[in-house]
Amino acid sequence: MILGPDGAGKSSVIDGLMGSLKCEGRTVKMRHLKPRYVAQLRDQPEVIVVDPHAKPPRGTFLSLIKISVWLVEEWYATLFHERQETVLIFDRYYHDLLVDPRRYRFGAPVWTAKLIGKLMPRPKLWILLDAPADVLQARKQEVTPEETARQCNAYRAFIRLQREHAVVDASQSLDKVIADAARAIEQALIEDAGQRG
Repeated sequence: MILGPDGAGKSSVIDGLMGSLKCEGRTVKMRHLKPRYVAQLRDQPEVIVVDPHAKPPRGTFLSLIKISVWLVEEWYATLFHERQETVLIFDRYYHDLLVDPRRYRFGAPVWTAKLIGKLMPRPKLWILLDAPADVLQARKQEVTPEETARQCNAYRAFIRLQREHAVVDASQSLDKVIADAARAIEQALIEDAGQRG
């Protein structure tokens, strides 16, 4: 699970990780956070978001429907579609909503989002791409410097509560970030294989 504020380089790191893991003979898939089946029904094209806080929050009912759909889809995929031998890399995950509810136009009470978050399937490893707020702002200015700093602190607070996690310094060169993240994934896969074996 790859987490981090805008400017942390999630997409570039994931591309590099997928290439690295495939070279090692791993089966790798990438998924981006969204209710997949609903998105297919709506047949909406992919859109590059330049102002993630531009649109107002949805109402409580629609917000609750959306996170409920995410919950059902994640458990359906986990139980019936995702093979154990496949390394599944997420570009963001449900818990990003807890850090930045405005991005997801979440308008229901925060406690409902936290409750659904506790019910979500847990990844084997959380990876936070972390960097100083001024470095992230130099790369992307989709939100204010104050919001970037707030998100950095929120992601750090979240990741400290997760048992299996790695924090990667995203201010390094891209190759070094990819190498550090790949090392963390390989270690998690070795430990998982040991527990199952």
